[in-house]
Amino acid sequence: MWINKCTKLFFKRWQGYKFLNTSATKAAIVEQNRFSPEAPVILKALPIYPQFLQAWYRDFKTNLPLGIMDVERQVFGAPIRKDILQRAVIWQRDCLRQGTHSTKNRSEVSGTTRKWAPQKGRGKARVGSHRAPHWRGGEYFSSNEYNSKKDTHRNIFEFLVTCSLTPRSHATDLPRQVQELALRSALATKFAQDQLVIVQDVLLETEKTKELRAILDRNAWDPLAKDRKQGHSILILTKEHKYNLDLASRNLQRVHALTAEEILDAGDVYNIIGHEILIMDREATEMLQTALKPK
Repeated sequence: MWINKCTKLFFKRWQGYKFLNTSATKAAIVEQNRFSPEAPVILKALPIYPQFLQAWYRDFKTNLPLGIMDVERQVFGAPIRKDILQRAVIWQRDCLRQGTHSTKNRSEVSGTTRKWAPQKGRGKARVGSHRAPHWRGGEYFSSNEYNSKKDTHRNIFEFLVTCSLTPRSHATDLPRQVQELALRSALATKFAQDQLVIVQDVLLETEKTKELRAILDRNAWDPLAKDRKQGHSILILTKEHKYNLDLASRNLQRVHALTAEEILDAGDVYNIIGHEILIMDREATEMLQTALKPK
């Protein structure tokens, strides 16, 4: 009798408690009713990591640190998913393919449609049209015939294949959520590898290329620029297009200037991963972390 009574009391007490079975609990807030000493203890889990990361923002011309800004951990500290990055890069490269390849099929190749040889009596295999795929060019003319008919049969020596290529689109689909996850992984990769530079603002006094190149060389943002045959490998992101920056960067190899909106609209992971250094101004940084923060 007393066993049943103790069991009921135990389960009654157990239902009043809220246990946390997680290793991510760093701290707990214990709330206890002063008037009821036997009141259940409520534990609330707090995140083990802070919400923001800290990053330096610098002056674009002198590379001097101006201060520290908070960036979203869910964006710049997101888990690096190599599989998602691969899917995004393959999807983007598929969309970049022109798909203008074309070869002539049997109906498009030049040549006569008559039967080329008698069906029987030659002791050889039967031959129908010489525009068949196993004939070179789809049709064969002797040199004398070709010289006499070169005006009307100019394309007779074009290669003919059975499964001819036709112009088509190689674009594939990728869900938008996967694109955003890939962008977060790409930004987190640059942040973790110390290849992300945040500047106050990208200001150039003139549109001269030598001014931008002097700034990049002086600040040594790309230490492999002198050894690289194609020059710098830097991607500059701003909130809006800037006239001087666009003109100054277009004559430098592998130095590209884009906007944060273009990166978001296109899901452009390929450019972020493909450049050695990523330079962003504060406005572009805030725009990206606002748009890519998980809802």
